[in-house]
Amino acid sequence: MLSIIDRYLLREITLTFLGVMVVLLAMVLSHRLAVYLNLAVSGQLARDAILLLLGLQAIRFAALMVPLALLLAIMLALGRLHRDSEMVALAASGQGPWAVFRPVLLLAVPLAMAMSGLSLWVVPRVMALQQELQERAEQTAEVSIFTPGAFREVAGGRFVVYVGALAEEGRALRDIFVYSPSRAGLAITTAREGRQRIDPDTDARYVVLGEGRRYEGVPGQGDYQSMRFEELTVRVDRTGGPSEELRRQAIPLEQLVGSPVPAAWAEIQARIAVPVSLLLLAALAPLLARAPPRAGRYGRVVAAVLIYIIYMNLLEVGQAWLIKDALWWPIGLWWVHLLALILGVALWVRHYGVGRVSR
Repeated sequence: MLSIIDRYLLREITLTFLGVMVVLLAMVLSHRLAVYLNLAVSGQLARDAILLLLGLQAIRFAALMVPLALLLAIMLALGRLHRDSEMVALAASGQGPWAVFRPVLLLAVPLAMAMSGLSLWVVPRVMALQQELQERAEQTAEVSIFTPGAFREVAGGRFVVYVGALAEEGRALRDIFVYSPSRAGLAITTAREGRQRIDPDTDARYVVLGEGRRYEGVPGQGDYQSMRFEELTVRVDRTGGPSEELRRQAIPLEQLVGSPVPAAWAEIQARIAVPVSLLLLAALAPLLARAPPRAGRYGRVVAAVLIYIIYMNLLEVGQAWLIKDALWWPIGLWWVHLLALILGVALWVRHYGVGRVSR
């Protein structure tokens, strides 16, 4: 049964953790929302898919943000207790370090178990669903990028396209005007009909025009070149496919385990690193938060964030080495976790000495 001190510390840390998670997710998702809106405006993403993609991103980033959020929550909650001399009162009443670490672990262990499920199984499925949904949204946008009776900029404004009418559910174009740069200066292309085509290898978007004219030249000069054509292909945009890293993150765990590719083992260890880093950061946080009474708490929070950044960067470096097969896979990312553990032991010895395990 939990003691009064356990319930008090657990409540303080949990409430702070929830608040920090909300703030971090709001920051990250607002940036993703801006990216999706920009893609929708440029015609590379269907607007109907934005909210669903944002929800999938929330699940993905929640798994990534939990270790940082828990670290900040412990630092802020215990930092306030140190500042208000409440930790001194606990020590004076006979409570040792375990009185602080116990509620921290009561929160960190269930979170680590939940993060194990999210990181190993849920997030890959979310990533696969997100890629599938985004591909469908891009295909829908490819059909609806042109609005009849309006000039539309594509490819960052390099092309201006006008379509008089649409047919066949938006796949066939009528009365087309295209302004585009050319070697001679600029080109004006007109056609009676056309259709959209996507290169499956490069994801480049083309408009195939039929029965039209093309004029090329330099504005202000009279030596324009004119030609008639039966069919002309004009490239108007490029849609970016998912990166190799995103594809790897969407592979189910079962396929990764059976793969001999070094990148597969790197991805497995990266997923395992999420719950492991959460537990190590939760154990480090009370040691980093320890401060004299009435001392400021935000300086130690900054130090904790710097340690977190170094920790995460070392994990990325180790993952890159594994992908390049420059590191023996049994060592993997465990050397990074070992460094964090050594730091924790050094802080424990500094604050409590050797062998102190008071209650």
